[in-house]
Amino acid sequence: MNTSARDLLRGAILAAVAFGLSGCVTDDLGLNKLTDSLSKANPFRDVATRYPLDADELPVHAEAALAAAVMRLRGQSVAQVKKTLSVGGSEKISPEANFDYKGFAVTEIELLELEIDEDRPREREIAGYLHFADGYNRHAAVGFEIAYRIAGESPVSIASAKLAPAYPRGAKAVMYVVPAAALQAGLSKAKTYGDFYRTVRASATPLQLPPTTAPAPGAADRVIVVLFEDRLPNGDKLQVGIGDVRDGLKSYTGATRYVAFREGWVVAMIPGKFALGAREAFWVKAIHTPAAGADGKAEPALVGLFSTDPAAVPAS
Repeated sequence: MNTSARDLLRGAILAAVAFGLSGCVTDDLGLNKLTDSLSKANPFRDVATRYPLDADELPVHAEAALAAAVMRLRGQSVAQVKKTLSVGGSEKISPEANFDYKGFAVTEIELLELEIDEDRPREREIAGYLHFADGYNRHAAVGFEIAYRIAGESPVSIASAKLAPAYPRGAKAVMYVVPAAALQAGLSKAKTYGDFYRTVRASATPLQLPPTTAPAPGAADRVIVVLFEDRLPNGDKLQVGIGDVRDGLKSYTGATRYVAFREGWVVAMIPGKFALGAREAFWVKAIHTPAAGADGKAEPALVGLFSTDPAAVPAS
């Protein structure tokens, strides 16, 4: 979306919010109680950006509906939502069948639509994306369309809700170089993505170091580990390989091994005996090809370009 279109969208949303606040959102609808509930629950404590709305411009009723959605995505019950937020109708919000967002914080609320029907001033419809991240730098997003009513038995009551994972067209990738012995020892105990991540971070050779503090350049058994930090769906193709040439997408992928964690995050590993340093450096390329969309097009994209020279700055 270009800047002018975003500005127009922002203006339209702010105008709608102004109408809602002045036209029908008053204390007799129980929204003071709702504000108190949200303040205690504080569901969006870590949210830095609510584009295109600023943090203090998100209507309390919209925040309550989104908070209910987050609670349901984290596996909490309809009764818990009602008790914590005084939001009714949350049974309309279906959590994902095989995944919950426990341990994931909301990092951004992307509210792209807030509709108010002048003939039904207490009805609202919101749409956009909830962005999540966890302590292992995993990222996920959920698209939402929620219709709700202000006042009634509850200050806010959900009328209908559609939520679904949203996936990026270009996954973010990061690279680590880990001593083979340390990784092998850690893998024997790793049962989850978190276990694997902690092993890699604890054992990895620091990169982007000045030459004077870089590790000895001698060859040793090491493993290149590339983590795709974005949640990806079945059908997307990932490729990680090595090469002497920086440009282009071609690389040698015959030694690469992949681990797909069931939640949707993928790890690539390339074992080998190699040195770290400018003279012996080679390139590591991570490529993401999304599944073909409705138009049948799916172009591969270079989402990570790394060097085995510890002093080099990654290009991703």
